[in-house]
Amino acid sequence: MGVMGAAQVLTALISFVLFIYLARFLGEADFGKYNFAFSFTNLFAIFADLGISQLLIREIARKKQLSEYYVNNAILLKILLSILTFIGIILITWTLRFPKTLSILLYLFGIYNILFTLSSTYLSLFQAWEKMEYVALFQIIERVIIATFTLTVLFMGYGVIAVAYIYILAGIIDMILAATITFKKLIKPLFKIDWKLQKKLLMMGLPFGLNALFAVFFFKIDTILLGFLKGDVAVGIYNAAYNPLLSLSMIVAGIVSAAIYPVMSKYYKENKESLGKLTIVSSKYLAIFGLPIAIGCFILADKFILILYAGGYTGAIIAFQILALFIPIRLVSTITGTLLSSINRQGYRMFSVGISAAFNIILNLILIPYYSYIGASIATVLSELLLYCLFLFYIGRYYKTINVNRTFTKPLIASIIMAITIYPIKNLNTFIIIGLATIIYFLFLFLLKTFGDDDRLLLNNLLGKEA
Repeated sequence: MGVMGAAQVLTALISFVLFIYLARFLGEADFGKYNFAFSFTNLFAIFADLGISQLLIREIARKKQLSEYYVNNAILLKILLSILTFIGIILITWTLRFPKTLSILLYLFGIYNILFTLSSTYLSLFQAWEKMEYVALFQIIERVIIATFTLTVLFMGYGVIAVAYIYILAGIIDMILAATITFKKLIKPLFKIDWKLQKKLLMMGLPFGLNALFAVFFFKIDTILLGFLKGDVAVGIYNAAYNPLLSLSMIVAGIVSAAIYPVMSKYYKENKESLGKLTIVSSKYLAIFGLPIAIGCFILADKFILILYAGGYTGAIIAFQILALFIPIRLVSTITGTLLSSINRQGYRMFSVGISAAFNIILNLILIPYYSYIGASIATVLSELLLYCLFLFYIGRYYKTINVNRTFTKPLIASIIMAITIYPIKNLNTFIIIGLATIIYFLFLFLLKTFGDDDRLLLNNLLGKEA
């Protein structure tokens, strides 16, 4: 978690700067095209993977001696799936008769997403072997390449098409880097096709793949529907509010889930009591992190939008306030969803995401025509809440009841007290407000006795001290 955390913080800062400059340089319309094309092709890229990457993490974590066998067959299978996927992108683009610029973006981002899907096969191997330093190296290099070259072409006056070419360059480098590390450090290349294994990968990976497909619907369908129903400007404004919050929550959740998924998978076979404790502890700290950020973003939304976009995208303020509410729910849902996968109940995780995605689509179709990006924001929060409830239901039914909800209580009380305290002074300097809010929040966490013996034991273990 430490290695992944350091990498995620660095890549998050790079991505954050890149995102802000993309929004500022491209403007609402082209920024909308960028987000629409990326979201649309991200949906299709699922078919180039079909859950194989997630399946590899679980299976290799349990049987590392089969790493070479699994990875090489997975790559060969994904190459075929990738070709079929790109053909699908071409056919859909022709059928829907998108404008020329948008069509080019769809082809270019389609290639990038497929390249990233192929390289993720090797990342699955790194995670299964708990070689998080390789994952971290990969993420840092990719972000540096994309950010450096993208900012260069933006400052030179080029537009969104040039940005898309940069992504393809990064995708090619991703593949070369990931394959080089894999075959030099971990396994050897093997070009022998095992048709039984290919079938196994497809069949067992399908629940993971459907879960990923539903997840893309869950997170990106609002952007896609806004593009069809309201146009590029609405997409640009919505993503100006949505992307910073989604990125923050996904970064934190990604750090934790990437580290605990292999551990959870092993605990389910070897130490089920520790599996339950790990779930509670992880949920508790993500709630402690997420709740004050959500409430702080709600109160200071106008200030954050002003800082981020230098006075632009003021229409995104209300959407930003609404979307901030999903952060703590999203963080804890990541833990409960990972638990379902680790106990071989990925089918129920897939079903839960599917139901929530369908609910999200229905809400968006109802709300977007009347309320545009505000309606999409409301749909996102309500869908996230439904997903959280479904995960808890299936964990209680097929594993055991884990009282995750209690992890919200004390952080929520401390966050509310923090909000009441800082609201009257919200017009002060933003950084002063954030500093005061942080002090008040942690003060009340300690007064509420949020941290106990288990937390001290965890801290001692992390610091390498005796209990």
